[in-house]
Amino acid sequence: MTLQIALFLAAGLFGGIVNAAAGGAKLFVFPMLLAAGLPPLVANATGTAGVWPSQLAAIWVFREHLRDNIRGLISQMLPALAGAFFGALALIWSTEAAFLAIIPILLVIAVGAILLGNRLADIAQRLFPGDRLKPVTGVLLFASGLYGGYFGAGYGFILLAVLSVTGLGLRQANASKNLFAFCMNTIAVIPLSFSGLIDWVAAGSVLAGSLIGGYFGARLSQAVPEKYLRAGVAGLGVILTASFLLR
Repeated sequence: MTLQIALFLAAGLFGGIVNAAAGGAKLFVFPMLLAAGLPPLVANATGTAGVWPSQLAAIWVFREHLRDNIRGLISQMLPALAGAFFGALALIWSTEAAFLAIIPILLVIAVGAILLGNRLADIAQRLFPGDRLKPVTGVLLFASGLYGGYFGAGYGFILLAVLSVTGLGLRQANASKNLFAFCMNTIAVIPLSFSGLIDWVAAGSVLAGSLIGGYFGARLSQAVPEKYLRAGVAGLGVILTASFLLR
């Protein structure tokens, strides 16, 4: 049991660092919880609860970029919050067979989002130049929330791509994505808490590790070029995804 808790703590620590520095914590936490013996649905819900507060440290570090537009951001995130709630309900209503059938697709989406990184924002801007994206921004935020509530690995980059075409600068969009991710996870964790899917010992251990990791990850992102962080995270993500798909 002591070894298992140490693994949970390590998953949270590493996940928190990854989440704040580059994004994609769930891509690492989920396989580590599976390796510790949790069933897939429980591992997914527990991972969501465990990494839920890790963005708090990053929000604090980037608070200067959020102050001027906090009211606008809160109103803007409403579709994403609705999506996160329904995504969590979809997870609760899923059978293990259905979840295992869709998880390879979700893992590929996660690795793809991390590999593309900020280029997702460039792609979105090219596909929807000028104000053409504004009418569908709410739909895209709802969809990103749905994905975040159901699985969520790599959805920080998806959020960043959507936010970058709403008029926010890249640095402000990056700071805002941490606020969005925290609020979306909060909404998702509420129904999951009553679902019986969360292993609270594991979630508490991951949570403790992710809080510490989130702070150091935010500091690391200011000291190390993002392209190197993203390349490292994506490389490890490919290995973990391959190990899951080929097991």
